[in-house]
Amino acid sequence: MVAVLCRVRIAAFRAPTGAPLAAGAYLRSRGLSTRADVAAASPPNVVGSAPKPPAKLIFEGPKASILQILKGCSIANLAFSLASAPAVVLLSTSGSPTSRALLIATVVTFSVSTTAMLHVASKPYVTAIHALPESRVRISTVSFLARISSQDVALAELGPAGSLRLFANMTVSGRSLYVDPVGVTHDEEAMRKIWARCDPVSVPSS
Repeated sequence: MVAVLCRVRIAAFRAPTGAPLAAGAYLRSRGLSTRADVAAASPPNVVGSAPKPPAKLIFEGPKASILQILKGCSIANLAFSLASAPAVVLLSTSGSPTSRALLIATVVTFSVSTTAMLHVASKPYVTAIHALPESRVRISTVSFLARISSQDVALAELGPAGSLRLFANMTVSGRSLYVDPVGVTHDEEAMRKIWARCDPVSVPSS
């Protein structure tokens, strides 16, 4: 009796020609759906923000890589000064605790001030400009942590910086920017529209 039942079950998994059926084909033959069928019918689950629109590189700042290295070294020096300050004060035996504390305070203050000044001076520097659809551009700069930060703005939002803003020849929504006149231009026509909105004294001669 058991042998007969086993033969019946095996026969159920065979195609009309006698060849064995795969599990997915057997389920479909019975009107059932497999996991692959469900996945193909379901829309993809997109997690996170929508992808950025396609961009075309039209300008590169020549000092972008050097600026990232300088900021990275400055941040590393600041982190080392802050991390080693308590150990130097507690473990060092030379001088009084007050003199050691003053020395470490001087070193930390110097590291903080140089890092802050470097960030203020280099923050407006534009590392790259990409053209976007609908008369928009993507402007990239170097953040405080030496990472590339991008901002998408309309071309109409760009304007000259004026003489009151240091280290800048352009502004966007009140933010100072500096487009290097000796940068690498990949699209002359697109950059001509951007140079028209910069301070005239900073526009490279054609």
